[in-house]
Amino acid sequence: MKKHILLCAALALSSFGLPSCSDILDQKPLDSYTDTAVWGDLSLAESFLNYCYLRVEAENTNGVMFCNYTDETYHMHDYGTSTYTQGRASCDNYNTGWTEGKGNTWSHYYGGIKLCNQLLEDIMDTPANTDSEKEWKNQIIGQGYFLRAYYYHMLYSVYGRIPLIDHTYDLDSEFKEERADMDDVADFIVADCDKAAELLPTVYKDASDFGRATKGAALALKGRVLLYKASPLFGTPSREKWQAAADANKAVIDMNIYSLKQVSNSDEYADLFFDSKNPEVIFEKLYDEKGIAGSSASLVMQAPAGPGNGYEGWSTWQPTYEIVELFQNADGTPYKPAETKPFTILQTTIDPDSGEATQKEVTIQASDVNPWEGREIRLKANILYDGMLWGYGDSNREIELFEAGAKGVIPGKDSRTGETWWNGTKTGYNMRKFLSSHINFYDDTVVDTTPWFFIRLAEVYLNYAECQIELGNNAEALKYINLIRNRALLPDATGKDIRTEYEYERTVELMFEGQRFFDLRRWKKMEETYSKEHWPTGLKIYKLQNGTKIYYHNPEAVQQRNFDASKNYWWPIPRYELNKSTLLDAAPYE
Repeated sequence: MKKHILLCAALALSSFGLPSCSDILDQKPLDSYTDTAVWGDLSLAESFLNYCYLRVEAENTNGVMFCNYTDETYHMHDYGTSTYTQGRASCDNYNTGWTEGKGNTWSHYYGGIKLCNQLLEDIMDTPANTDSEKEWKNQIIGQGYFLRAYYYHMLYSVYGRIPLIDHTYDLDSEFKEERADMDDVADFIVADCDKAAELLPTVYKDASDFGRATKGAALALKGRVLLYKASPLFGTPSREKWQAAADANKAVIDMNIYSLKQVSNSDEYADLFFDSKNPEVIFEKLYDEKGIAGSSASLVMQAPAGPGNGYEGWSTWQPTYEIVELFQNADGTPYKPAETKPFTILQTTIDPDSGEATQKEVTIQASDVNPWEGREIRLKANILYDGMLWGYGDSNREIELFEAGAKGVIPGKDSRTGETWWNGTKTGYNMRKFLSSHINFYDDTVVDTTPWFFIRLAEVYLNYAECQIELGNNAEALKYINLIRNRALLPDATGKDIRTEYEYERTVELMFEGQRFFDLRRWKKMEETYSKEHWPTGLKIYKLQNGTKIYYHNPEAVQQRNFDASKNYWWPIPRYELNKSTLLDAAPYE
């Protein structure tokens, strides 16, 4: 009776011929089917619902991630990210990345909200005569509430105060919406999550519905929104707010249907992010093998640029030296770089315009101790580094990010002085997380179906732990912090400096997943992260004539950054939207 959500999304596009909804005042989409036909049939109504899902934008679908705005990564090719990282955002310059969700955020998510409002209004007239049809209809309504809540949560996350619109507009309607107070926005989203949770199943009976929003997804989204509401950026924190957030996240835990899959090494940990059936996943985006619903962009964006299977990517999202240094040792102690000593090397520089190489002898302070030995398993699971074996099947090989440090030494194939130097990493690292070596990239017909996890149990544990820290219940917080540490084969945190221990665990466990951007903002730590002493830098690896490799931290920033705390915490409302209504204020912009 029902079709898989991925296929239905394509069906909705082809059957309805729906145009892209570019603003919140669009008319109802009408084309091949009349309103009467669509809302008179549950199957067609569900196809409309599937169209609503298309505004859920995954980080691995396109070329920009939220981690590109943080100390986690440097975006090699910019793609509009410098609008934010250079502090240039304004009501007239609001494109922060070449995706709809980041480049045209306001319209993208209000377009989704408009579709959900139409669904929630018109589905009420759809007949449901049997018990199974009534259940199906309720599930459609529940998903509509969830999606509206999700889209509002994205807007709330970056704009804070936003208009709350729970109905559709006709073209003749007068737009009188104002930006609601911060807490009212959060409460609206929470109310939608509660409505969704009442109507959605814990697990769908029909396997073809796998991937749809569930009761757990609605409750987990509620927990995230209440965590934001309690955080400093979103208003005045209070014990009442922290308790509400704690209760909401604990409700997800107490469902007892999600669990942390245990691992025994870094490869097994990395594999967690390729498994759509991972038992800790609460809400995710799926791709199909035919590419109808798109595919992951991880290969082209993450992989090193050098020749060899899986190595001909664009090296776009580059982990910073600072984020890699953060990983602890395997015994749970903080990592400390080895002492350096002077080395005289022959340094190669390639002119970016001509491509010509020049060499000069320089003396640098470096170490001959491999910096990645003995570190916790999540480092190797998240980071591609020099000398690491990676690739598909029998065609894998060592990643070669080293440069020649002496005459006669051939530089690494993947380095900035190697065969594809123009795309070589500037930080000395590439991103492994989400990048699967199980896919045969030699086969052009193969589509990367690596899913994207929007919400997983580890985040819920950490959300709950943060709430408990703020409530003064450190022992309870430590319990959930250590569940995550132990899964990563690390010993228990001590709790002696629990806030620092918590922030370490949140940063490492959720690395590159888009969470840190929102964390640094809600904690009001972005100006510190963007300060000159924290600009992203890189590691250079030089190979000497005797085969020895030395490791040199280049203190020169790969990117200068700028942050104005008076306005850059919030994204600017586009000028075109402000011009539609004088009731919309631009604060904190002009």
